[in-house]
Amino acid sequence: HPFALVAHTDHPAFDITSARGREGRARVLGGFYERLFAREVRVRVHDDDDGDPFGAVLDDWTRAPDVDHNSLGNCRIRADRELRAGQFAVIDIPSLEARGDELRLRAADDLALCAVIVLAFAALKDDGRPHDVHAVFTRAEETGLYGARLVAEDGLVPRECVVVSLEASRALATARPGAGVVVRPGDIYNTFSNDGEKFLRVGRERLAAAGIPTQRALLTGGTCESSAFVRMGWTTTAIALPNVNYHNMADDSDEFVPEIVRLSDLRGAVALLVEAAAAGAADEDESWWPDVRRVPEHIRTLMRGRQ
Repeated sequence: HPFALVAHTDHPAFDITSARGREGRARVLGGFYERLFAREVRVRVHDDDDGDPFGAVLDDWTRAPDVDHNSLGNCRIRADRELRAGQFAVIDIPSLEARGDELRLRAADDLALCAVIVLAFAALKDDGRPHDVHAVFTRAEETGLYGARLVAEDGLVPRECVVVSLEASRALATARPGAGVVVRPGDIYNTFSNDGEKFLRVGRERLAAAGIPTQRALLTGGTCESSAFVRMGWTTTAIALPNVNYHNMADDSDEFVPEIVRLSDLRGAVALLVEAAAAGAADEDESWWPDVRRVPEHIRTLMRGRQ
């Protein structure tokens, strides 16, 4: 069973839709909440080319829902340099700060899991066991799973692959940061495939034997890219890192803040994928499955006698 590891490269941000000199309008992309625009918001403006980013301020929030862009509205943008339509802006917070086991990122969702895929490939390169693993990096996930949906619609992933969505998903009481990578049996809308998850469960057994914690929880904080594939007939499963301050929003703050994931959870995610890929290549089952695959004959006899 080959694997296809899927992570998205986008994060909620801003799209410059009109500009005149150093002022324009910026559309909010990907699900930021309206309450965070009650005050000025500092951002960094980027081009698709390699130009240096520059500072700007957002204000004058206007509610204007746009379903295609998962946008609730737009803001005025005033910048340090001349603006042009087609530029984009991101929240002006550090891209990465490491504090002990905490990784504070502007976009843990989903760049931390893009890094997990790269690290898993590096680890598999040095692993002597057979494996067959593909990497899929998408975009436009935050606005409607568009990248993953196009990959699925166009059949760009082999049908025999187990599709594994990798996310930095909202931390929950049942999915705690620092308690290990989360095996995700489903999201808010869809249930994924037992035939795919079993390889992650084999990996969990091996990690448990090595003292590496993992978790399993239904994560209902949103939709992940396995939903784009399971509805199109692929065998799917998913993992996630518990993400504190999901989408840069904290319950106790009206300002944008870094997302936080744990380095130990990230390392566990890499280890889990390596073990699951090896289990998939060998079509292995959990250690307990042979004991329960068939009801023993003496139990059959006992059941017949108790009719």
